[in-house]
Amino acid sequence: MINTGKLDNLIKWSKENGSIIDDAIKFNISAGNGAYACITNPNKIDSLNDRKLISIPSSLLITKKLALESFCIETDEDQNSNLNALTQLYLCQLKFQNESQPEILLSKQNFFKFYLDTLPKHLTHPYFWTEENLELLKKTDIYVLLKQNLTSLKNEWKAILNLTGSKPFKNDIEELLYKDDCDFNDEDTLNSVFEYIQQSLKIFDENMKLIHWNSFFAYLWAFCIFSSRAFPEIVINPDCKNINQAFLMPIIDLLNHKNDTKTRWTFSENKVNFISNELNFKNTKGTPNDQLYNNYGDKSNEELLLGYGFVEEANKYDYCRLTLRLDDSLLKDATQKQGIKLTSDNLIAPGCVQFKLSYENSLPLPLFQLFGFLCKLRSEDNLTYRSVLEGSDELNNVISSKLSSVKQLIKSIKGSDGAIQTLKSYLNSQRRILNTTMEALAKKQKITIKEISQKDIISFKTIFKSDKVFANAMLLRFGVIKFEDLISKGVLNKALMLWIVRIANKDTLDKKLEYQIPDFIIPTFREVASNIVVEKDDVMEYMSFYKELFPHLAQKLPDVFGKGDWGIKQFIIADSVIDRIVWIKKTNQEPFFLEKAQFQK
Repeated sequence: MINTGKLDNLIKWSKENGSIIDDAIKFNISAGNGAYACITNPNKIDSLNDRKLISIPSSLLITKKLALESFCIETDEDQNSNLNALTQLYLCQLKFQNESQPEILLSKQNFFKFYLDTLPKHLTHPYFWTEENLELLKKTDIYVLLKQNLTSLKNEWKAILNLTGSKPFKNDIEELLYKDDCDFNDEDTLNSVFEYIQQSLKIFDENMKLIHWNSFFAYLWAFCIFSSRAFPEIVINPDCKNINQAFLMPIIDLLNHKNDTKTRWTFSENKVNFISNELNFKNTKGTPNDQLYNNYGDKSNEELLLGYGFVEEANKYDYCRLTLRLDDSLLKDATQKQGIKLTSDNLIAPGCVQFKLSYENSLPLPLFQLFGFLCKLRSEDNLTYRSVLEGSDELNNVISSKLSSVKQLIKSIKGSDGAIQTLKSYLNSQRRILNTTMEALAKKQKITIKEISQKDIISFKTIFKSDKVFANAMLLRFGVIKFEDLISKGVLNKALMLWIVRIANKDTLDKKLEYQIPDFIIPTFREVASNIVVEKDDVMEYMSFYKELFPHLAQKLPDVFGKGDWGIKQFIIADSVIDRIVWIKKTNQEPFFLEKAQFQK
């Protein structure tokens, strides 16, 4: 962590070279915040609104222009996916090159010394976590992104060294990293890299001169410095074509980030100006030493952790990734035939679809529709209310499983170091988002049921209460007193099939039913009966069930089960009818008969 002496030297150097810092601002150091800015005079807060609090001259900025000059090249365009790669390599030179420096580099090293001295050695990004903490991280989405980022950084490092004509520092691990077939999906390789990073951190602590500027570790460190401290170059150059191109700036980069903080960066009189809105101070009147925050944009905890090395406890911009692996043919049908709108942000790789669940959008409609599509039967041309309701239960299972894993991981985490606390905060936010999605899913399910026309839906519980003769038969055969007993005694599916065959035989009943049967049930039975081909294997599959009930039921309750066709084929048909038009609500196991109506998006 930066010490007071280095901080004072930085501020003094900055002011001597033209920086202006408002008298109401003071810089402090604490274990939790590192170096930070605070308001020392609460009586001046009203006067701080919308004015320049800190101004830094352009001569104190580390920019791509300086990097191009140092490496004696005209441009690095189209050479690397990261527009800051060259400036990051330049930072490696400034910080770590301690021999054979060209005059132009040595001059800049001397000039920026007090700034370079304040750049932290101990970064809290997960790349620098211990083996034990990384082991916990393996069970999160962050770890997948970590591997992807390291792969990109390795390729960047190689490309930018080639561009500048610089030779990489090579030891065993650097030799490995420089190979084209180096694969971070191989756990042994990845573990070797993390071990190398830990060893390099120790060397950095003990003798910084032993860190080579052209090593992968130096480039990783510079990348993390940029990701956590850099400012968009468009602030100083309105002609900058890419908002991701950035520069480093002393003093203002000491301010900690906070979402929703109202700030502006302007450029005038050859200085970058930091301006903060009075709203940031409205709760600090009369309270000195409150922090003055910067805002690098609304960030999720995932972005904050990988880019800045911390998370926000109550972050309304956070999200949780839900990744599904599906056949490309399925995804093609979902988008092209069913019109489910999956964007390039969703279709992240062949056979892989991903959704970001957030507080603002905890249940994306395409996700809800996709699970309805996955539960669609071949007999259904489009998404039906049955398929989306069944899909919502399947989605509930997936979310519930992910939530359970997050909760178990939270319980398993022991320790109190900074990385552990950060990981707990990250996971707790993931837990809250998944809970929000579960609630949204339950609400969406209720809304979907209400949208269905009354003539197209009926609960089997309602049927059971209305059909007294059938209910009495269930009492005599299964000891069922109330509907819930069908579930607790494990005979719900038997009861469903018996009732469906009963109404298929309704024309043979001595007494008409005392309730109205929905118009779609018997036609569905007849449609299945006319198309089904019953094989010997089908008969054998149902034989045990059938013999358990017949002929005993027909003999004991002939008025209910003795008239009409009660052959085994009828039950095979009835079971197929259940598949087509019955949805069993997951939360209470209540079956609903549903007309095959298209889901209205």
